[in-house]
Amino acid sequence: MPEMPLVSGDWLAARLDAPGLVIVDARKGDGYAEAHIPGARQLMLNPLLHQPGRVMDPEDFAAEMARLGIGPDTLVVTYDDGNNLFGVRLWWVLRYYGHDNAVVLDGGWENWILAGLPGTDEAPLAPEPAAFKACPSPELLAETADVRAAMDDPDRQILDVRGDAEWLRATPTEVSMAGHIPGALHMVWTDCLDPATRRFRPADELRARFTALGLRTEAEIITYCQGGIRAAHTVLALTVAGFAHVKNYEGSWAEWSRAQMPATIERDLTIPEQN
Repeated sequence: MPEMPLVSGDWLAARLDAPGLVIVDARKGDGYAEAHIPGARQLMLNPLLHQPGRVMDPEDFAAEMARLGIGPDTLVVTYDDGNNLFGVRLWWVLRYYGHDNAVVLDGGWENWILAGLPGTDEAPLAPEPAAFKACPSPELLAETADVRAAMDDPDRQILDVRGDAEWLRATPTEVSMAGHIPGALHMVWTDCLDPATRRFRPADELRARFTALGLRTEAEIITYCQGGIRAAHTVLALTVAGFAHVKNYEGSWAEWSRAQMPATIERDLTIPEQN
């Protein structure tokens, strides 16, 4: 098991036939049929792995993991072709359901191809179904009540990872209120990636960025976006940066809006410019 939740293309290429390792292609669309990493198995569920306001049911998730041949001792390597939004989503849901033996291919499919590593359009033989048991880890999930309490708790911090337009929006939409959670800090989720390579920034650079933003390693960090997907991506970035107490507000701004919780339109803090 690698020390970090990210692995390089070279690391994976040297282990394509390793026993006990399962590669999962979490891309949307028809990309898998056109070409994929040799031996990769296609995730047949919606890669958001999400139900309204909630991570998907454990029974459905366990059945799909069992179909993919993922058991309690399997090392899962996941990837996609969209900034690893879906690859990381699978990593987070695996972790939430008690399977910590999972990593993400840093840079995803694009970097794999750019590096000249092999691809194929041949699907692997169906694996023997495995015994996967989904055991929720509630300490990784924040509920609306937790976020409301965090607003008044100096030992907790809230991080909004939506885009700038969402963060600053002054008028409501049909599905969400304007503004953001009072007291939240803001950093767009893609800022955790190197814009040239789409790989995650190095751990020390991520730590410096989060620290400059005002996040503290000893605090409990709650991430949120619109529906918990981008927030899960930032959980991985925070994990790489050495933040040990991180929760994903799965309901995120959509649920916060439905509950008519407090919101502010003005920035609560001056956000430092980051190069």
